[in-house]
Amino acid sequence: MIQVHLYGQLRRLVENSHACEDTVIEIPYKEGMTFRDIVRYLGLDEKDLGDCFIDGMLAKMDDTVQDDARIGLFPYNMVLLCGGQHLKGHGYTQRDHEVDYY
Repeated sequence: MIQVHLYGQLRRLVENSHACEDTVIEIPYKEGMTFRDIVRYLGLDEKDLGDCFIDGMLAKMDDTVQDDARIGLFPYNMVLLCGGQHLKGHGYTQRDHEVDYY
């Protein structure tokens, strides 16, 4: 199973959810599934999303998701401060580009 944690406006996907509680949907894992597959499974479009995470790493649509992954979905109006360029590497994620923070 994959845990999908919903934030902001995306909490609407769970009936009677509250901002003071964790809002989590568990979805079945399928071999080879991608972040895009999860977004589609939930009936969302890419334009609905802001910066999202897979196991604490910035997610890209084509990223493969492993069983027991923790997904953080944030809506389009919730993005990283300063655009998250320190993580994105000006168009790259930390996985694509080695970043020297010091």
